[in-house]
Amino acid sequence: MKEPSDLELMLAVKAGDRTAFEQLYRRYRDRLYAFLVRYTGDPSSAQDLFQETFLRVFRDRARYEPRAAFATWLFTIARNLFLDSVKRAWTPGTFIEPETATLSIPDPTPGPLETLAQEEAEAVLRRAVASLAEEDRAILLLSRFEGLRYREIAKILGTSEGAVKVRAHRALQALRRALTD
Repeated sequence: MKEPSDLELMLAVKAGDRTAFEQLYRRYRDRLYAFLVRYTGDPSSAQDLFQETFLRVFRDRARYEPRAAFATWLFTIARNLFLDSVKRAWTPGTFIEPETATLSIPDPTPGPLETLAQEEAEAVLRRAVASLAEEDRAILLLSRFEGLRYREIAKILGTSEGAVKVRAHRALQALRRALTD
């Protein structure tokens, strides 16, 4: 039996089917949480945003319109919640560097030197990603880690696909420069 699509599940959720909501939750929980940890740099903040995102999906289910893929709608909600939280928490002169973000490169049996080198490389990568502008960071994370297409990212960010391509290229160049410095 074929698994229902995201659209079929979300339309069932819209009609009040809690089981369909649970299926969507299981399908997206790991991807969304990983995105939020990378995006915020803070597992605690990511957890709060993760819970609020799924709460909003359920609460706003009656207003769901399948104009875009469910994943696009979900990640848009998560990103907007993050931006709202940043606006509420921001004070002039503050910058939060996501030291605790997990951008790990799996290694089955690293030795102590390899572990140290890996941790240092991850810290450098976290700082480089954190140094990107917010939208550039979002584009990079959504495209490289979540596998979303530029068209979907453009919908999430409310911009054109061409602008996303340009920003993705610039973000990768900036990341390369930061990593070679």
